[in-house]
Amino acid sequence: MGATKLLIVFAIILILLWRKFPLAPVMVGSSLLLALLYLTTPPELLRIIWDATKSPDTIEIASVLILIMVLERLLREQGYLDRMLDALTGLFKDRRIVMGLLPAFIGLMPSAGGALFSAPLVEKAVGERVSAENKAFINFYYRHIWEFFLPIYPGILLASAITKIPLPKMILGLLPMGLLMILIGIPFLAAVKVEEDQNTANKTLKADKGQLLRDAVSSTLPVFLVVGLVLASVGPALAVAIVLLGLAIKHRYTPIKFLALARKAIVPKTIAIIWGIMFFKETMTATGSLAALPEFLGSLPIPEIAVVGLLSFLIAYLTGQTGFYVGIAFPLVVAAVGGNVNLPTAVFVFISGTAGTMLSPMHLCLTLTIDYFKAEFNKVLKKLVFLESIMVLTALVVYLIFK
Repeated sequence: MGATKLLIVFAIILILLWRKFPLAPVMVGSSLLLALLYLTTPPELLRIIWDATKSPDTIEIASVLILIMVLERLLREQGYLDRMLDALTGLFKDRRIVMGLLPAFIGLMPSAGGALFSAPLVEKAVGERVSAENKAFINFYYRHIWEFFLPIYPGILLASAITKIPLPKMILGLLPMGLLMILIGIPFLAAVKVEEDQNTANKTLKADKGQLLRDAVSSTLPVFLVVGLVLASVGPALAVAIVLLGLAIKHRYTPIKFLALARKAIVPKTIAIIWGIMFFKETMTATGSLAALPEFLGSLPIPEIAVVGLLSFLIAYLTGQTGFYVGIAFPLVVAAVGGNVNLPTAVFVFISGTAGTMLSPMHLCLTLTIDYFKAEFNKVLKKLVFLESIMVLTALVVYLIFK
């Protein structure tokens, strides 16, 4: 019954988002409803609210996004984004390629809500003539192509550790799925109609290729530095702060000028969205509703592989985080098969969970991207459902063939 209450609340969330209600009030209201269904007392509710507010995850995510907003504003003010766009469109000509490359590049930085970093770049690359839904979809989708096989992402590391499948073998097993994700997204990218900016086209025709390459490197260097620091195991917030401080010094921002920049850059609504999602996650944990899922699914009259796949999907969908589904679903898979998990099973469970995160309104990258572009949630979701269905069905076929 506990899991049923949670699923009912989540169905309400989806209906409200489908009807275009603002995300932050929806998440806060849903948290209060879930707490009410579990007969949470007022003191307990106040403790949940405080725990969600002071959670290290909440503070870290909010810090990263605030710093990213300020960095993006500085890059925009100092002309980095204009030079980046001119250089990349000069080198690649087709703006759709640039549109896909930018979020993929930012995706090398594994931070929560990182799609907010690439969103302004995608906006700059294709302008207002491309629909908000297409921009939101491409920005979100290609931001996440690396999670299958790049070992800087914690999901694949955790899955390898739990299943005892060597990391190189796990990466090789998931690599084809990552390539499939890239390939099946190309028709959607190719279908985007982008009108060429004549002024930009004339400039890039006259530009020297060597100069374009130098401009591309110099304009993207701040982002490369952030990614490089993250790859070197520096925390995302600290990495962005270091680069932001360096740029502020380089461009001679006084404290007063920097504070003015920050005031323009920081969007309170974005912080409210983050807090609302973290409040809901804390409520799920405190009420024990998430912990009731495995027992609920185990009672269903379906094959074992479907149970673990569905479990992985639902946990990922309800939390929007890779670590949750890997940390909960994979130990259950290990227990169910007596400790020896083969690669096809691990790949299927991993892909099922990834599909859950890609479709979840709890996923910060998805919600922040849709909010940034003012896109319709249901239109973006339809495209994602189609592509994620292909991913899961492919993984299932591979499992059935090689199990």
